[in-house]
Amino acid sequence: MTFLRCSILILAFALPAAAADEFQEGKLTEANYAKWRDHVLPRNWELSYRKIPWRSSYWEAVIEAQEADKPILLWSMNGHPLCNT
Repeated sequence: MTFLRCSILILAFALPAAAADEFQEGKLTEANYAKWRDHVLPRNWELSYRKIPWRSSYWEAVIEAQEADKPILLWSMNGHPLCNT
């Protein structure tokens, strides 16, 4: 068996065991509640998109952009934003 195949086999059996250990360590308890809460809450830099003056109406954005002589970024998607299509 080649080195690559042996490595893949070892990883195939080692990763699920490591993930199970990590899951057990990640149990929510009274002692580690504050640590997990702080880990899950978004940081300030992750919320910086809220400072962008988004417009929900395209026509209002067109009028405002023409008055300020600025371009418009049109963000459009096809499908559900959470990929639940």
